[in-house]
Amino acid sequence: ELARNNLTRAVLIAGVVVVLMVGFFFFNWRAALISLVTLPLSLIAAGLVLHLRGATLNVMVLTGLVIAMGVIVDDAIVVVENIQRRLRQLQSPGKGELPRSPASVILETLRETRGAMLFATLICLLAALPIFSLQGIAGAFFQPLAVSYVLAVLASTFVALLVTPALCAILLPSGSDAPLD
Repeated sequence: ELARNNLTRAVLIAGVVVVLMVGFFFFNWRAALISLVTLPLSLIAAGLVLHLRGATLNVMVLTGLVIAMGVIVDDAIVVVENIQRRLRQLQSPGKGELPRSPASVILETLRETRGAMLFATLICLLAALPIFSLQGIAGAFFQPLAVSYVLAVLASTFVALLVTPALCAILLPSGSDAPLD
């Protein structure tokens, strides 16, 4: 119970720091909102898959989710930042360029970043692979951590490739520096 309380406190502190850093990083409430929506969505998706697998929410599962937070935050910020940058370029097209819709810019940005994102996800998953070869008590102890980590990373990639661009299309339709509504 003490370990769970410590982990809960650490997660809450990390959550507050992430909210502050995302707000500071983007200087745009819409872009920050997109990132802050996709972060818990990735964790909820991983938690849902864990629940469907019959896993309990113990300290090792929570630790795996906390470890995956770095990848989850990175996925959320990288996609939104790239789309935001490309939408800014859309607002000031170069000479001879045809005007493009924000949706086409978002799709093009997603095509450019998905390869690197999928390779990064694969590397993160391969880093956890040795844990699955552990035998005995160590294997029983650490495998729930690895499973929750892998599921959170996969959920984060899924959200970053599907949900984040959709939210960008909705919340950043005319560019990332649109005035407040």
